[in-house]
Amino acid sequence: MKITRAIENIFSHAVALEQKGGFRNTIYVYGKEIFILNYDHTVLLRFRLRESEVSFKNEISFHANDYDSDQFYEENGKIVFVNEKEGFQRKKSCGIPGITFKEVKNIFLRYNQKSKDKENESINFPKELLELLDLKLSHIEFFCEEGNLKIVQRNIYSGGIIEITEKEEGLLGNKLNIDFFPIAIKTVDFLALFSFQDVLKFTFFSHGNYVRVDSLNKKKRDMTGFISACLYDEIIKIKETESNGR
Repeated sequence: MKITRAIENIFSHAVALEQKGGFRNTIYVYGKEIFILNYDHTVLLRFRLRESEVSFKNEISFHANDYDSDQFYEENGKIVFVNEKEGFQRKKSCGIPGITFKEVKNIFLRYNQKSKDKENESINFPKELLELLDLKLSHIEFFCEEGNLKIVQRNIYSGGIIEITEKEEGLLGNKLNIDFFPIAIKTVDFLALFSFQDVLKFTFFSHGNYVRVDSLNKKKRDMTGFISACLYDEIIKIKETESNGR
């Protein structure tokens, strides 16, 4: 089948999310749904296609790095990408992920239900927030104490700390109704979420270990995702320092 430019843009999210070493992000499609799972299983995104967009009749899954053509099909347990130039045709046959579309969807549905049952608070982040971040630092830390949201980046080598809060006259000027522990997201993954979205809604949970993210304009692009919290080197070292009284 041949896909549209809009679906190609969704696939590019998988490439934009951080990939390390021999691990690769994976894409799963069926019907009107596209799932993207990153290499270390900390980010899971679901895109729902519009009624006017193509529907996938069969379940197809592949590694994002293998994608190189808008024409592809599955055959004999392989994904085959087709390119044509000046009367010649190239076929690239690639292996498929070990996890199935159904398994990935079940993970998403489980977290989707859990997110509805927990006490939460939603915050809209504009793309302009990226201009305040140091994109060279590995992680972004979100936490809320006494209703005050803070976004922090730490440089353990220089000791520098970037702290972002909203000015009182801003849209988020009111205090949040819940507090939550520090949640770290890889900077490159946070950046990738805004690839084709100008505003995203982040939902945080009291004592939760993950974040929900939704596109604000579902008509433009219907995206929902879950990002698991992680303890990264900077936080671990800081906690050790605090525990030793230094």
